[in-house]
Amino acid sequence: MAIKSTYFYTSLKIKSKEVIVIGFLSILTQIVLAVWHLFLFWISIFKAPFKQPEMFWIIIPIWVNWFFTEFFVEKHGTTFGNAISNGVVPILASLDWTRYIYRLVSEGLIQLTFGTYLKFALAVFVFGYGVFVIVAGIKIKNIIFYIGRIRWITYVLLMITPIIYNVIKFNIRTLLAIVVFFPLYWIVIEIFDRITPEPRVYQEES
Repeated sequence: MAIKSTYFYTSLKIKSKEVIVIGFLSILTQIVLAVWHLFLFWISIFKAPFKQPEMFWIIIPIWVNWFFTEFFVEKHGTTFGNAISNGVVPILASLDWTRYIYRLVSEGLIQLTFGTYLKFALAVFVFGYGVFVIVAGIKIKNIIFYIGRIRWITYVLLMITPIIYNVIKFNIRTLLAIVVFFPLYWIVIEIFDRITPEPRVYQEES
């Protein structure tokens, strides 16, 4: 009888451990799938211009400016002077967004809803961001070496432009994807910076 009781409790413990392991693996799988779907959504933000070709008028200059500045000017970091000039980019982009939203409203294509005011607010935020970068550069604030780099500014513009053009909705999911995968964006660019050849302009300066 004692042997049967011992066997019963041993079996119960093994089953309990199996349930715990299965439960843990189930939760882990759900988390991995959630992160994967969030990642795919983040990638879709980059592909948003293909759903709204008019967006290319602002996206292409952003990408071109990023490429030349990143690999020929800021390969080893930015400077106060260059960061100040970078600050002009979000200002111009925010003004173009405002023009675009105003045109849609004036033509009756969209209404002055909460979503429209939110887009205006995002444009104002980015405009303020550009002004802050310029002012911080003029005042020689060290934070400029981070938020004033072209890769920061480019990321902000690439993420918000599809929202302004109503291709991507601005919600918790969008905000979470933008924040969570920003380090991945930074790491990928950093890797390309390290594996690409040194531009001649750096070689001549050294």
